[in-house]
Amino acid sequence: MLSMIGEKNGRLYQVLRHEPERRRPRANVLAELERERGRIARELHAGAGQPLAGIKLNLEMLDNWAAGLPPEGRDALARLQALTEQALNQVRSVSHGLHPPEWQGLTTAEAIRYLVQSSGIAASLEVETAIEPLPDEPPHAVKVVLYRCAQECIANVVRHSGATRLSLTLRPLPVSFSTMIELRVEDNGHGFQPDTPGRKGIGLTAIREHAESLGGACNVLSNPLGVTVVVRLPLAVD
Repeated sequence: MLSMIGEKNGRLYQVLRHEPERRRPRANVLAELERERGRIARELHAGAGQPLAGIKLNLEMLDNWAAGLPPEGRDALARLQALTEQALNQVRSVSHGLHPPEWQGLTTAEAIRYLVQSSGIAASLEVETAIEPLPDEPPHAVKVVLYRCAQECIANVVRHSGATRLSLTLRPLPVSFSTMIELRVEDNGHGFQPDTPGRKGIGLTAIREHAESLGGACNVLSNPLGVTVVVRLPLAVD
């Protein structure tokens, strides 16, 4: 099922890359991507989460009836319970990461705050956030790009950067750019070479294309002192 998720996401990103050739509005593809994430999350919950929960319940019932089992049998039952719990937690984690329902009903600023808090990143490194009130709530497509960019940056910092500090800023730009929003994520990790084979991940590539499709931009600056990702998007999208 995890392989299926990766395959479907890969196909969706290919659609995004070739969208100019198809002459379809990119914002529609953004909506399609989010719908697909939601559908896969629901499939995970129903197709794997519920059966695993049923297995866990039945194992607990067996445990209550297993007083007469030899020690080896009880040990095997305990291992099965532990493995089932691990698998259930993994399915829930993947499903939640694909399409966490909580942030959909929040404002953009609240959603970014929720992401930082729920990621647990503050437990492993120093995190600074500066999230300013926005003059207006942006369209859903803009909110999705900002949230997914922050999510991708946090994941990259945890997995690859070796950083000890992360800074995240969300703000409206100065008066002369009053219709733009800026998301800036910086870390003090070892950086990366964008042209290194294997380092052109689909995450930031897709975010850059999403931002450009909405009239914005995504810039990535990397050096041995860290990585800075800056996304600027219009507050209103035609």
